[in-house]
Amino acid sequence: MATQQPGHLHHLPNREQNIFYILVLIASPLINLFINSIVYAEFSLAASKGLHTFTLPHQALGISSFLLGSILVLFGINLAQTLMLRHHKARHSFLIFGIFSSAYLMINLLTVSYGILAVKVQSLLLLLISGCIYVSVNIIFVFWYWYVDYPTQIKHLHNPEIETEITFPEREVGDGQPKWLPDFVDYVYLTVITSNTLSPPENHSPGGQRAKAITMMHSLSMLVILVFFVSRAINTLS
Repeated sequence: MATQQPGHLHHLPNREQNIFYILVLIASPLINLFINSIVYAEFSLAASKGLHTFTLPHQALGISSFLLGSILVLFGINLAQTLMLRHHKARHSFLIFGIFSSAYLMINLLTVSYGILAVKVQSLLLLLISGCIYVSVNIIFVFWYWYVDYPTQIKHLHNPEIETEITFPEREVGDGQPKWLPDFVDYVYLTVITSNTLSPPENHSPGGQRAKAITMMHSLSMLVILVFFVSRAINTLS
């Protein structure tokens, strides 16, 4: 069994880490469900005042968003239970959950954007929504950085010739041997700094193609939030 462990490790990290990351990721659809309820309430209020026509497609979109969020939460809980039994066989389930959680976030970005234009969602309410989306974006990208990079860190640990998706400065500290592995705090630091500065922190290099693509998507998402949502909220505070 000991000789087979590296093969399992490069596929997924240990069971405790898997469950921890999936439980963190479940917070994203929960936050987006909260955003859905706020925006849906704003649409309903605008329709009651005759400021906006709340058509059947709008209602269908709202109901679909609620259903998708609820299904994602249930799927995440089921995935956490599965990981406790067969943690080395769940990487594809991780991928599916990550994709749909990301798609749900993108739907909410479009919904809020439409709300800004059609219903004039503004001021403090928009700042609250922007804050929730900011947290959700960070959760999503913490997951993607970890999902893409961590298996390459494990492979590099056993074979230094294999390059990692992301280069962390701690890896080269000391005698230069690849004995260090990033943990949750390292990925959170990478994600938050990238969110706030629109670029990776100093000495953190996304070298792989997948890591570069994720970093670009991350920066673009934060640019939309800062330029379109937050700036609109600040401009309407008066």
